[in-house]
Amino acid sequence: MTNEILKSIIDLVNNMKQKKPIVECLTNRVTINDCANMLLAMGASPIMAEIECEMAEIMAVSGALVMNLGLLDEPYLAAMRSAAKAAKEQGKPIILDPVGAGASKLRDRVCAEMIELARPDIIRGNMSEIRTLCGGSIESRGVDASSDDEVTDENRGEFGELVKSLAEKTGSVVCATGAIDVIAAPDGRVCYVKNGHEMLCGVTGTGCMCSAMTGAMAAAGDPFTAAAAAVVMLGIAGEQAHEYTAENEAGIGTFKVKLFDYIYLMSDEDFIKRAKIIED
Repeated sequence: MTNEILKSIIDLVNNMKQKKPIVECLTNRVTINDCANMLLAMGASPIMAEIECEMAEIMAVSGALVMNLGLLDEPYLAAMRSAAKAAKEQGKPIILDPVGAGASKLRDRVCAEMIELARPDIIRGNMSEIRTLCGGSIESRGVDASSDDEVTDENRGEFGELVKSLAEKTGSVVCATGAIDVIAAPDGRVCYVKNGHEMLCGVTGTGCMCSAMTGAMAAAGDPFTAAAAAVVMLGIAGEQAHEYTAENEAGIGTFKVKLFDYIYLMSDEDFIKRAKIIED
């Protein structure tokens, strides 16, 4: 890890906390409350508006737009199209979370439509979703990543090339999250983040929360650093929450509560001591 990218992440996080950006989240209703509380815990401010006719006004007061494809009814899609148009016109960063890409033809069609319409600054999904967007076939597990798409130290270069190819194709920063997170920029930069713990997979919506966090970061800095900052922050908090849970012989409910606590309490020193970032 270079000191330069770590310093950029810390500077961005502190800038975000100072700006306290409002983040408009069109997110699925399974995780809407958790996404809102995660934004508050990290120092941002959530708004979860879903009505098409108010999207231009909502985006005027928002610092970023997060579009989560977990819910695909027509009123929601209409609001998403309107919000994307307003965000582009107003120069606000857009984060697309392609939830369940590869699980159905409808989801694949909507993902393609939203990438074309919104030209997102950041696409954040699990590796199976990202591989689907690259045109690969997967054995779908709904909204969860396939075990075939687990990134390891041995295969991370291969997956890095895959993620980079989608970044170059779309012009978006692409962030594929998993045991090792892969972030690629259209200009060819790639980095890997090794923070986190498998208990994060035991809490519904940590991917959705990560996308919401990415929106807050993008409202305060460049897309590549924003994507890296979000996954590092969530990963470190996951490690700390696991350590607390293990020491106190507690379970997943305690882990979830402590995850929010450690996001809220995270300091520059936590990033300096714990961040595990590899650059190629």
